Amino acid sequence: MPGAVHTTDKYGRTIGGVFTPSSYDADLTMDGTAQTGAIATGATKIQFVNLGATTEAIRVAFGTDATDARNNLNVLAGAATTGYYIPAEAEGGSQSVVVLGVPAAAEYYAVANAVATDTQVVAVNQGI
Repeated sequence: MPGAVHTTDKYGRTIGGVFTPSSYDADLTMDGTAQTGAIATGATKIQFVNLGATTEAIRVAFGTDATDARNNLNVLAGAATTGYYIPAEAEGGSQSVVVLGVPAAAEYYAVANAVATDTQVVAVNQGI
């Protein structure tokens, strides 16, 4: 499938689900505050790519509106304490690229740094 992102084993068989991007959000940069984005109509999956250097982990959460998504990260002292944890590319390798399913009631996503005083850059792609 053109544009699809998937993993294959050594025999060329697809492992896991397929992600087809349909909406490309701008890269997000954050330093102690959460950034939010609206979920595109029809998007069922969102790919988060943590482009940060060593120790620059991020957390991701969803919500019914921007405030709800941001609150679900529970940012304290400049770092998110809850949400889906995604390590930095330098320490997590391929684990720094994650595709998450969009929860049924979610209209927004939020991303924040998991380590205070770090500045992260995150690429966000929405799709099916």
